[in-house]
Amino acid sequence: MLGAALHLLARQDPSMLPPDQRPTSLTESPYGYVPALPNVIAYLAVFSLLTLTHLGLGIKYKYYSAIVTMVAGGLLEVIGWAGRLWSNQSLLNWNPFIMQICCLILGPVFFSAWDYTILGFCIKVLGPQYSLIGPNWYLIIFIIADIISLVLQAVGGGGAAVQAQRFEDTTSNTRIMLAGILFQLGTTTIFLILAADFMWRVVARKPYSDATRRRFAFSCFKRKKASAPGSPNLALEKADDLDPKWIRRSQYLLLGVAWASVMIYIRGIYRSIELAQGWTGHLMTNEVYFVWLDGFMMVLCMAGLAVAHPGFLLPASGWS
Repeated sequence: MLGAALHLLARQDPSMLPPDQRPTSLTESPYGYVPALPNVIAYLAVFSLLTLTHLGLGIKYKYYSAIVTMVAGGLLEVIGWAGRLWSNQSLLNWNPFIMQICCLILGPVFFSAWDYTILGFCIKVLGPQYSLIGPNWYLIIFIIADIISLVLQAVGGGGAAVQAQRFEDTTSNTRIMLAGILFQLGTTTIFLILAADFMWRVVARKPYSDATRRRFAFSCFKRKKASAPGSPNLALEKADDLDPKWIRRSQYLLLGVAWASVMIYIRGIYRSIELAQGWTGHLMTNEVYFVWLDGFMMVLCMAGLAVAHPGFLLPASGWS
């Protein structure tokens, strides 16, 4: 009876056990290591700075969609790394571990959503005729895909963390979380192919035929009327009148999107292998992989999207 009580107590709060019966940090740490304080502080500072940068850019240039994508994702990164700071101070407490695993697994989904939004901006400026599907449908299709990925990762991550806290088998929820990450990798691949096709057609001046585009047209989105005379975007609606300036600027934007997507891709591959190995696997229990293949990749992602911000490159009005 006493042994059962001690085991139950250890599951709830190991620090309440007698000193000689407490588990060691390395055997009971949910990480398999102690999160290094210098790493945690550095990433907290950098992610906070980048989040504030995206907030300022979104407000200054009136790209408010950046607030619900880049700023929201940045806040998840900040909260996640704050959880790792908490764990550094209270290693055997499972609450900060659950907090960081949920937040850091979800943050990149919001960065992907901003990538899709930027491609939509470029299509509007350079011409829908160069895209297989319209900008509105890019947003709808890929945002829905992001939501599916978000739900799978949230449900799987939260469930697996709670099961690990209870010393239960985490296999089923880990597989759900892995499915969410693999689904995100798949949709990112399709997105990159479509974005590359769009940019090639713009540069080569090879728009899709009306017949081809009609196959992917949906009645709920009617074609927009031409801009009124005098509109700064009127000339951009004709394939033959594209100003090379807009092509060049959109290329810079899409290079930023490609850079960010590659960073998300690398991070997704790392997370997939990590989860496939399990919660006691080599990648999961060695901090160096997480620091460089998750944290650093997301720093590069956010930094790249700050440098290649549409506020610097697209028309000043009409694309908020």
